[in-house]
Amino acid sequence: MIAFLDAAAAEQRYVGRTVDVSETSELRATLLQAIVAQDADALELAIRKAYSAGLPAELVDIFTDALLLNWHTRHEDLASALQKLRSPSSIEALTIAATTAHPYLDYDEFFGLARKCTWALADIGTPQARESLHLLATNPNPNIAAYARKRLDRWEEELHRKGA
Repeated sequence: MIAFLDAAAAEQRYVGRTVDVSETSELRATLLQAIVAQDADALELAIRKAYSAGLPAELVDIFTDALLLNWHTRHEDLASALQKLRSPSSIEALTIAATTAHPYLDYDEFFGLARKCTWALADIGTPQARESLHLLATNPNPNIAAYARKRLDRWEEELHRKGA
């Protein structure tokens, strides 16, 4: 059984936090500073810098937490980054994000964020990621359920993509 993260707990990790740049890379510090300040524009810029730097694996934890924060609009970029990084530590956050409604995505009747999250889970490729896809395949939203079922149906064909 999957024990889900609490989205509020992810946000609480950054409340009142200061960032000591000497303890981390400049890119990691830039991301942390944007999150601590809840500065959506700075976060967007930092995510772009991370993509330009080739998405360093050291950023997985920050991307995973940021995926659960509701004050920005870069959830799809974060889901795509986590898909590329294929870290099992992001499974729970991706599962939550697949079913989280963000007002800025109300226009998206096809639930693109959920689709990206199911792709990321499939590419992570662990048994826990597969379990999350099974859970999402039972979602009452037919689009989300269909995206998860498609990744499960194509699991064997997509083994070459899996990080596991």
